[in-house]
Amino acid sequence: MKRALRPCLFLWVGIIAMGFPVLAHHGSRISYDMTKMVTVKGVIKEVHFVNPHVYFTFEVKDDQGHVTEWGAETDPPITMIDRYGWSRSYLKAGDEVTVTVWPSKVGAPRGFLAKLVTADGKVTDHTQQLPPQ
Repeated sequence: MKRALRPCLFLWVGIIAMGFPVLAHHGSRISYDMTKMVTVKGVIKEVHFVNPHVYFTFEVKDDQGHVTEWGAETDPPITMIDRYGWSRSYLKAGDEVTVTVWPSKVGAPRGFLAKLVTADGKVTDHTQQLPPQ
């Protein structure tokens, strides 16, 4: 009898475990305040051009010289390539940027990208369309 139960137990554990990634990925409206925007200027620290979303960090210096690391999430890489002309080298460490985000609901220095302007004037503007759910 125990032999028959073991495969069933493994099957149930596998089914339940496969559901966790689905629960973990949620829409931007859950994590970010889509009713307001925050704009900051900074310098790119890291860029992660990977699925499910391109994510980059950048350092923002305040008037007193204190540096805060911010993060911005964008659409998936294929969307950033097709819709906005991005590539893996579009943003690089050291690039100066002006970033507008829909901010984190918990007050963390991060958000979902609304608009990005590079030092050479290239603009990525999500504000004319709703961000993904």
